[in-house]
This record gives sequence, C-alpha cells and structure tokens, in this order.
Amino acid sequence: LTRWNPLNVKRPVALPYNGKNVLIAGLGPAGYTLAHYLLNEGFGVVGIDGLKIEPLPRDLSGDWDLPPRPVRDFGELYEDLDTRVMTGFGGVAEYGITVRWDKNFLKVIYLTLARRRTFRCYGGIRFGGTLTINEAWDLGFHHIAVASGAGKPTIIELGNNLMRGIRKASDFLMALQLTGAAKHSSLANLQVRLPAGVIGGGLTAIDTATELLAYYPVQVERVLRRYEVLARRYEEQSVRARYDEEELLILDELLDHGRAIRAERSRALAAGETPNFLPLLEQWGGVTLFYRKGLRDTPAYRQNHEEIEKALEEGIALAEGMSPSEAIGDRFGHLRAVRFERLTPKDGRWIAADDEVEVPLRSLFIAAGTSPNTIYESEHPGSFEMDAKARFYQRYEPNANGLEAMRDLAAPKVGKHAPFTSYQRQGKFITFYGDNHPVYAGNVVKAMASARDGYPYIVRLFERELRQLDPAGQRHRDRALRAFHATLDESLLATVVAVRRLTPTIIEIVVHAPMQARKFRPGQFYRVQNLETLAPRVEDTVLAAEGLALTGASVDKDMGLITLIALEMGSSSRLCRLWQPGDAVVVMGVTGAPTDIPSGKTVALAGGGLGNAVLFSIGKALRAAGNRVIYFAGYKHRDDVFKVEDIEAASDVIVWSVDPAPTARPIPITRPQDKSFIGNILEAMVAYAKGKLGDTPIHLDDVDHIIAIGSDRMMAAVKEARSGILKPYLKPKHVAIGSINSPMQCMMKGVCAQCLCKHIDPGTGQEYFVYSCYNQDQDLDRVDFPHLNARLRQNSVQEKLSALWLDYLLEKRGTP
Repeated sequence: LTRWNPLNVKRPVALPYNGKNVLIAGLGPAGYTLAHYLLNEGFGVVGIDGLKIEPLPRDLSGDWDLPPRPVRDFGELYEDLDTRVMTGFGGVAEYGITVRWDKNFLKVIYLTLARRRTFRCYGGIRFGGTLTINEAWDLGFHHIAVASGAGKPTIIELGNNLMRGIRKASDFLMALQLTGAAKHSSLANLQVRLPAGVIGGGLTAIDTATELLAYYPVQVERVLRRYEVLARRYEEQSVRARYDEEELLILDELLDHGRAIRAERSRALAAGETPNFLPLLEQWGGVTLFYRKGLRDTPAYRQNHEEIEKALEEGIALAEGMSPSEAIGDRFGHLRAVRFERLTPKDGRWIAADDEVEVPLRSLFIAAGTSPNTIYESEHPGSFEMDAKARFYQRYEPNANGLEAMRDLAAPKVGKHAPFTSYQRQGKFITFYGDNHPVYAGNVVKAMASARDGYPYIVRLFERELRQLDPAGQRHRDRALRAFHATLDESLLATVVAVRRLTPTIIEIVVHAPMQARKFRPGQFYRVQNLETLAPRVEDTVLAAEGLALTGASVDKDMGLITLIALEMGSSSRLCRLWQPGDAVVVMGVTGAPTDIPSGKTVALAGGGLGNAVLFSIGKALRAAGNRVIYFAGYKHRDDVFKVEDIEAASDVIVWSVDPAPTARPIPITRPQDKSFIGNILEAMVAYAKGKLGDTPIHLDDVDHIIAIGSDRMMAAVKEARSGILKPYLKPKHVAIGSINSPMQCMMKGVCAQCLCKHIDPGTGQEYFVYSCYNQDQDLDRVDFPHLNARLRQNSVQEKLSALWLDYLLEKRGTP
C-alpha cells in the first residue's frame, strides 16, 4: 500500500521519476514521512542524517542492478528487540521511544523506502557541516527540506549541575539506543546507578524513566557475566587491581545486584514464570519521575496520557510538586542526593510551600525540554530569518507575490501551514518540518503530520515543469538519476584506505571521504565509527566502536583522503586497528570549530601525547599566516613520538620533552634550533624560558597566544602554571586556549548534550555551560577542569571492564 493504494483517489499509484531531486536533511518521523509522499509523486529523494545509519541486506533493499527479494510475510523481517541491529534510521523513533513501540515496524518503514530506486539515504552526513545549501544545489538538488528535529536540551538552574551521576535525558537515550548499550553483545559503556530520578513531565521524561527500569537489569547482568569470565581467566585479584576505592564500591554494588537479578531469573525459570524484577528494582531505590506541578499539568498527560498509564504500570514512581534546587555529592564527588523545593497547588497555581526535602539519588536525568535544531543558521549566519523570539526559523506561506511571513499562532489543523523558510534564491526554496517547525514541534505524530501537510507545497513548486514532461524521456531521466546516485556515493561514502601503527599505542587511519575532506579546516575533527552489520563477532560480542572524536591530522582534498590519529585507550579506540582497507565506515563531519588563526603574532603550542596530532595542521596554518611558532611537544615515553616531520613543518622552534624515568632518554633533534629535555612539558617550558636549554630563538615573553592540547590534566596544569611558575616569563595579557576533550557522543553541535563543559567567569564567578563539540577551543581560564575530569569518569567502572573484556576477546580471536 505504500506504492499502490486504491483508497488514495488522488495518487493511487506512485508516479515514475520526474527528474527533480529533493534533499531531506534528517530522517526522523518528519523526514521519512516526507520521503514517502515525495517518492509517490515521482521525485528523486535523498535523505541525510548526522547519525550512523546501518545498511539493510542487499537482497532485501535491492539496487540498480538487483531487484529486491519479495517478502511474503512480516515474520521474515522480524528481529528480537534485545538483539536487533540499531539501524539509526528514524531519528527519535529509534532512540527516543520506548520498547512499547515495536521497532521492527521502523525496519519496515526503512525497507519500504530503501526498495525504491528513486530513494537514497546516507548516515553520518551533517547538514551544515558535511553538506551545505550551496553544495546541495551544485550536486544537482532542486529543493531542500529541513527535518533535523530537536536541538539543544534545556539547562535547568541546579546547584552542582551535571556533577558525576547527572546526565541529560537525550544523552542517556542516545547512548542506550544508538550504541547498543542495552544489548548483551555490546561493548558500549553506559553506567547507571539506583536510585534514579528523572526531572521533567514530557514524553521524553516518561521514555527515560521506563528505559531506565528496563536497562538496569541488563546492565548488571552483563557486568556480572563478564566479571566472572575475566576473574577466571586473569584471576579476580588482578581484575580488581584496576579499580580505585570508589570504583570498587560501584563495581561490587553492580555485581550484587547482578546476582540478585540472576537468582530471580533462575527462580522464574524453575517455576515456569516470567521474571519479576520490579520488587528488586524498588528495593534498590527504583526510578522516580519528578515534576514541579501535578500529573494532569504534564505535557505527557496532554499529549498521550496512555504513556503515563503504561509507565506507572511498569513501576516508575511519580513525585508531584517537586522543583530541584541542588545536587549533593558524596565524598568522591558522585551524586548522592538531590534537594527539592516542595510546591503545592493554590488557586490553580503551584506555589512554594516553604519546605525542602533531600531525596537520595545516585543517577539523575534531566528532560526539561529542548529547543529546535537551528544549528545551520548558527554556523552560517544569514541563511534563514529567525522568528520574533529567535527560536524557530520564521515560517512563510507562498502567495501570488512570493512568500509571506506568517506571524499568527497557528496549530496543525488551524491556520496556514506555512512550511517555507525565508530562503529563496534563483528560483530555489527550502522548507522545514517536524520539531524545526513551530506549528508541528512536540511529538512524533505532529512531525509526521507536518510532512503530510507540507509535501503538496513542494509538488506545486514544480507543477508547470512536471505538466510538460515528455513520457518518451523517461529512460533518459532514469539514467540521469543513476548517475546522480553514483556521484553522491563517490562524494559522501567513507571507506578505509589504510591502517598503520605509529607507536605502541597510536595508530593512523587513512579514509577516503571526499566531501568530508573538502570541508576540513585546522582544529576541526570527525566522529568516526564502524558499522555494526559489518563488524566481526567474538563470543557473541560485536566488535563495533562507539563514535570516536578523531582529529584530522592531515587531509588531501584533491584525493579526498583524511588521515586520522587514534590513541588506543578504551575498547572502542582499540578496535580501529582491526579495520581493513575497503571497509565502510562512518566519518561524520567536519564538526567543531576551526581554530582561530591570527597573523603576525608569536604563538606557543603545547602538545601532550596525542594532542600533538591536532597541532600539526594548526601549526602549519599559523606559520602560513605569518606567525612565529614555538612548539613544546611533551611525551610520556620516547617511543610515543610520531610524525616528527609534521611537527617540524608546524614550528619554527621545537622543545621536545619526555617524562622523567630511570631509563628515560632525550628525544633526538634534527634541527639546530630545536631543544630536547627530560622532564614534563611545564618543566621544559620553564627551563627554556630561563635559558637552561641554550639560546632562545623565540623568547617566551614574546608569546601572544598559547594553544594547549592534551589530556584534561595536562591542560589544567598549563592553566595553573600561567599564574604560577610560568607567570614571570609570559606577557600579562596573552591569550590561552585549550582544545577541550569533553566526553562526546553525537558531535552534532547541540543535540545529545554529553559534551557540555562547565565554565566559570573569572571576573564574576558565574557558572555556565558550553557545547565542546560546537567549539572545542575554549578559554583556559574559564574551563572548570575538576568538573571536566569528573565528567570524563562517569562510565569508568564499565570502561575498565570493557577494556579487559576486549583483551579477552582478542586473545580468543587470535589477534595480537
């Protein structure tokens, strides 16, 4: 019925390709619904999404050379929800909706589109990053539809906000559903403790609460199973030696809970019953939804009260009239409790009751709403007019004179739909849908309605041309579409060219990704990961990497090659060495902000370990802009040095340093102006400034800018040293920035919010948060490095277990 529907009087049969191509940016509910309608109208449709999208089996999807295999029964497509591949297709329908929505239906939607020759979709392509408006026109698109969904989550006023144990709901849901953390086969790390709380009253808050209840038993069982296997293989004492005091307490908590879940599963099996984990979960504190008003005031109740009913049936608790004021940490700095202000209803309003309560919580998830995803306008100012509140794109309705701005308070069934943005150039227009659109923002149903209401506007744009189509030219149009798809494949798909080891812990990955390479500027980075469907399996574990933030050490824009550098620390980064030439991978980007390159200045680069890879391109750009560059390159071991020629090309003077050790030897120099030192990077800077390393071709007190890139501790040390041991040797008003290595997930500039980094204004003491994936280069004096360090440790128990589990798997696989 997707292509032939006799009940659809207007369009009972899908039309053949009409020669017009539409780009849909975002493949969530609005995007895939719009694709369906436009395909039936004869348009060529290409969908892009910043998320990874897994390919479907070729025999099911078909292509230009292979017709899709007929599917007689839905059962042929059905996958167990606990083991199904998270395809990434469907946006919020994949990662933000509970298992009450059978995601096998989402696979059917994906298939019905993918089996159409006039449809293509590409994951890991960010609108505004990988592909811009003008580039879309140049490629051959005739219209762009923006359906990129919700954007930045709301940051609430909360004392000690985002301390360890506190996450945004969007961060949790994305990590749960898109990394496969909820599956026993996954290497992804998502650490949750009970009791848990959720702040908010919308459908996202309900989803988060119910998913927490479902995920916790999976988490503790997986931790227990892997711990027991590893304890037998490597001895329990050796496994536990990896953890510090706090981590051991958390590990034992998870193990105890895992044993209780296992016992209940065994009891239920013996009794022929379904396991009932709810009493255990409630005993451990359960999951509570906190809302500042009453149940009937919640957005979830207004939009879909059945979701609340089902959530309460599943066992979540509801606390009404609770407004959070402060998060309270334990002696390790992890969340222990949250202080709430009680509110009470009076005369139809909820007012403060002059009462506070402290609720024990080990995890807190904040679902306080989002803003629309208007990142494109932030990155490319002047592309779209914003509305009066600068929140949504201004909506326009076409009329006889062009486009008319609509400023009424319309609703989906009231007023004019007005799906056009302000963009109109050379006869081309851009429309917008779903959570991007003020009339349709809020839920999946309205998003799909926006596509149904909006697609006729696109059809009408081309009415005159389509009426003049010559049926005899159909074969020519089809051939042109095939060539168009081939051009897109060549431009947008990423494949591995080579994987090379540079040091015992650092590897180089060269990928062919022409469009992504073309956009790179020094300082920017990419989200890189392999595909689950193509990843090897060992002992029922899929060797699929989480999204890695990897810098572009160098690019060849003519050849479309990107050279990426990875430090083998966690399990995901260690999987990169298993990738083979020809493997399909996702290289999403570029993302982040290009480093600001001054001219005619003196710049000091301070690189620690892998941070030096980021500085290659920055140093070269600085020198090309007429700056003098002194480069302090610090390493833990002499064997960690890599790409010496690139460091030399990025600097006028290098001061090499290697950490002191009984066997430490200085790094050899190949240029007369360079220096070598045994000691940490700060000691090297002081020694150079004092003249202890010989002549100083560039004086440290001439430095106007410092760019520090390394671990959070290294950058924190540089920050402190500038007002301490280095202060006598630096200009009073020099500028110092660091490339901040916040934990990252989506890297789409304000969607999941995992990368939020706390800043403190040095003058006023005011605290605020910035998105590190939007701009990784941040003022060292404003970054709260202890807070950053805590955020980087939020999954440390699972990360250490996963790292050892990967050792075990690679041994079983026979990989050295």
